[in-house]
Amino acid sequence: MSREATLVEIVDRTFSLPPKVIVGYAQLDQAFTSGDLARICDISRSSAKFYLNKMVEMRLVTKVPHKRKYQKYVNSDTFSNWLKDLIKLALAPLETGALSLPKED
Repeated sequence: MSREATLVEIVDRTFSLPPKVIVGYAQLDQAFTSGDLARICDISRSSAKFYLNKMVEMRLVTKVPHKRKYQKYVNSDTFSNWLKDLIKLALAPLETGALSLPKED
């Protein structure tokens, strides 16, 4: 297996979005529809809606009220920019103890 294939496989196993959706996300405009994501990523519209729901849960995008559009957050024009912010705001503080885990009931 080539180095590139191995790295793509690691990305595929690590994140809840497949690599082709991550690549397609960077090519989308600030406001877009599920059809735009489906066309750019060459996936079905239902798959695009599934991945968009995951993106909304991850706070990567937000749903535009009363429209069939989604909008990228200002600091997340690419997946890597969003991930850098997540590392800076959540992962690093969690590892150092500055951010504590919520208590389970």
